[in-house]
Amino acid sequence: MIYCGVPANQWASSGVAIAVRKDWKHKIQDYTLISDRIIETRIKVLNRNFTVVGVYAPVEGKEEDTEEFYRELQQSMDKIPKNENIILSGDFNGRIGNQPIPECIGTYGEQVTNHNGAALRDFSAFIKLKITNSFYRHKDIHKFTWEVSGTKSIIDYIIT
Repeated sequence: MIYCGVPANQWASSGVAIAVRKDWKHKIQDYTLISDRIIETRIKVLNRNFTVVGVYAPVEGKEEDTEEFYRELQQSMDKIPKNENIILSGDFNGRIGNQPIPECIGTYGEQVTNHNGAALRDFSAFIKLKITNSFYRHKDIHKFTWEVSGTKSIIDYIIT
């Protein structure tokens, strides 16, 4: 487990981790703790380099924090070599909706879009990444990643 945490009294406010299978430990080339919301790990699999970026974005309603998070994430992504394979995943606390953007967002998301989701849509489209969750049809039991009091949404994504 590679993680960048926060003190116990701040749990659930930030902190991020990437779990790696024990038998893949030797494939880790390096890792970088960017912040308490962004972490990177470089691994080599089948002679290909992958940068795995784990994130925990600010909650909806914290627009200034969200803008700072995406600035920091963009700076981090700019440092990744162009020939590297990127897997960006985690809790983005955003609802991206189901309005497609070619090669970026498919039609299988939920209907709702919020501020954090719009920021994620813009970010992914700008750097030409694909939000994979939205390209595949799933049963609702497998589709939604957050639920409280019967309200369900998709806020966790795998982006390549």
